[in-house]
Amino acid sequence: MKKGILILIFAWFGLYTTQVEAQTLQWTSFEHLNDSLRKERRPLLIFIHTDWCKYCKMMELKTFTEPELVKVLNAQFYCLDLNAEDTRTILFLNKKYKFKPTGVNTGVHELAELLGTDKGRLTYPTTVFFDQHLQLQNRMVGALEAKQLQQLFE
Repeated sequence: MKKGILILIFAWFGLYTTQVEAQTLQWTSFEHLNDSLRKERRPLLIFIHTDWCKYCKMMELKTFTEPELVKVLNAQFYCLDLNAEDTRTILFLNKKYKFKPTGVNTGVHELAELLGTDKGRLTYPTTVFFDQHLQLQNRMVGALEAKQLQQLFE
C-alpha cells in the first residue's frame, strides 16, 4: 500500500515538474544571441528592468509565466532580459555597451538607456521589440499584462 502511494506521489510530482517547465520562458543571453540568430532568424523581445522595480517583478511573476504567452514567445522570439543596472559590458549588434555610474553604487547601463529611453526618459519596465532583421519595431513603457503582449502577435 505504501509503495503504491509513493509511486503516485512521485508520478504526480513528475507531472507537476513537467508542467512548470513547460510554462517557463526561455531567456536568451546577449552572449548567445549571435549564435542563436545564425541558427534561426527571429524577432527579439528585450525586457528592460531593475531588481528594485515592483512592476518589473509583477511582469516577471505574472506576465512572463502565462502559459499561452510563454508558448508563443518561446516558439517565435528570442527573449532577452536586460537589467538596467547590470555592470557587465554587453555586446549587442556588434557594438559594446557599458555600465555608466551616476553616483555611489548607482548607475545605468548604456544599452538600457539607448533602447529604453522614450521621450527623454527611461522608465521601468520597458519592453522593446525588434523584427527578425534587427530593426526596432516597438517600445512599450510600463507594466504589461500577458493579454496586451499577445494582442501584438495576432
